[in-house]
Amino acid sequence: MGFKWSPFSNKQLKLLTWWMPENNKKSYNGIIAEGSVRSGKTLILSFSFINWAMYSYNGQNFAITGKTIGSLRRNLVNGLKEILFSRGYKVIDRQSQSCLIVAKDKIVNTFYLFGGRDERSQDLIQGITLAGVLFDEVALMPESFVNQALARCSVEGSKYWFNCNPEGPKHWFKVNHIDKAKEKKYLSIHCNLEDNPSLSKETIDKYYNMFQGVFYQRYILGKWVQASGVIYDSFDEERNTYTDPEVLPIKARENDIPCMYGSDFGTQNPQVYLRAYKIRKPGDSIPFLYVDNEYYYSGRDKLKQMEPGQYVDAFHKFNDGRRYTNIAVDPSATPLIAAHKNAGDRVVQAKNDVAEGIAKVSTLFNTGHILINKNNCPNLISELGMYSWDEKKIAIGQEVPVKEFDHCCDALRYIVNTNFSQYEVYGEKLTKRHRRGA
Repeated sequence: MGFKWSPFSNKQLKLLTWWMPENNKKSYNGIIAEGSVRSGKTLILSFSFINWAMYSYNGQNFAITGKTIGSLRRNLVNGLKEILFSRGYKVIDRQSQSCLIVAKDKIVNTFYLFGGRDERSQDLIQGITLAGVLFDEVALMPESFVNQALARCSVEGSKYWFNCNPEGPKHWFKVNHIDKAKEKKYLSIHCNLEDNPSLSKETIDKYYNMFQGVFYQRYILGKWVQASGVIYDSFDEERNTYTDPEVLPIKARENDIPCMYGSDFGTQNPQVYLRAYKIRKPGDSIPFLYVDNEYYYSGRDKLKQMEPGQYVDAFHKFNDGRRYTNIAVDPSATPLIAAHKNAGDRVVQAKNDVAEGIAKVSTLFNTGHILINKNNCPNLISELGMYSWDEKKIAIGQEVPVKEFDHCCDALRYIVNTNFSQYEVYGEKLTKRHRRGA
């Protein structure tokens, strides 16, 4: 069964056709598609990019960029290939070379995949000559990488293609590109959930109820608003905690299913282990996370420091023979990771994307899919009410938490970011339908 499009909205048609010879926007240097999640911009824009490239050039190189090549393949490339096949394109995916060779009739072009994770990523794209570049989730990339990629577009008639969800109002992409779209001759299109016809009213309503606070403003309304105050303002003590031990499903209580751990390492600062169970209930696409207990040791408060090996011993006592999937530890905590490995423990380096982790945890709080044992986790409960954005950093365009009251919160984030995918948190499955409207 071939790929089938849903009807296009007016904004999706603009994304598809702005470059065409009969369009009065064809002379623009680039296009920006920004706005809410699931607004139908990602694959529409990428398909438009390929069509433009194949119409305009033959035998040229192009770039498709994402935060990482892995996320790029999951969020864009897999769905894009399906679309291209359905439209008569031939696609050769050379994964070892991180490129797609796209052909139709006698036209053949090469599309290289690049990850823009950090400042070092700019080195990866140096030396290549491009006829155009597509930036998927450009707001998650460092400015140096984006600037380097733009500088590689030296072929006559090359164009730039950007899509992203909003961040803070002082973010470099907002300031240097969206706010200067007219000056740089970019077509800037703001997209909302209602601009994606593939979404049912039920699905749209689900998204409206999924977020609150700054994440609602950004992910649902598509606004570039400033983060401020308490980070987890979606945490509701009445909704997100429990005191009756029997709230924890019996399979977890009887050790019939494995638990998981998150750990924040501390010498002067507290050492934390959080024990949690990931349980999917019948009929609910989003798994529940039961945080059932904590280990919390502050060397500063106890006036006695402990070595990594002593923390490992403490963990074994705390675990008390339970089966577990992994201990997700801050990747910078190399002494603790080494000590756990020496003891034969199943320790992993936690996925430490702070912004992504905070967004996931916040969503799970808002949907009621995190439940914390109030009696067993007093330090976690206390921190959740004090874990705040750093106002000084925000003033210079950097959204980071204050490094206080964050030890249990970090451990919670490690659990979620390491063991929950984006699609699990958003209650989605990677179906053809979801990929069409990504």
